Amino acid sequence: MGRMRSIWGEDCMEFKPERWISSSGGIKHVPSYKFPTFNAGPRACLGKNMAFSELKIVATTIIYHYHIQLVEGHLVLPADSMILHMKYGLKVKLNRRSEFN
Repeated sequence: MGRMRSIWGEDCMEFKPERWISSSGGIKHVPSYKFPTFNAGPRACLGKNMAFSELKIVATTIIYHYHIQLVEGHLVLPADSMILHMKYGLKVKLNRRSEFN
């Protein structure tokens, strides 16, 4: 389901973080039934909230301290697996920010 064209559109195989941002700049709400990683309803993962909190802390720290650029020519493809991860990883260049706001 995580890569189905009928659910996510023709660009379902592309890495596009902007698909989660609304036209007003906020975060788009997508029902958990569309993205089955943590399941939904009564079978929802007990660690989901903790995992999202950790994700936000780590992402915020990295974005605050570094400029992030994707490596040109690197293929971003999903792996054939029950666990959602990238086939070749996500190669980026990190440049430490010289000044903090």
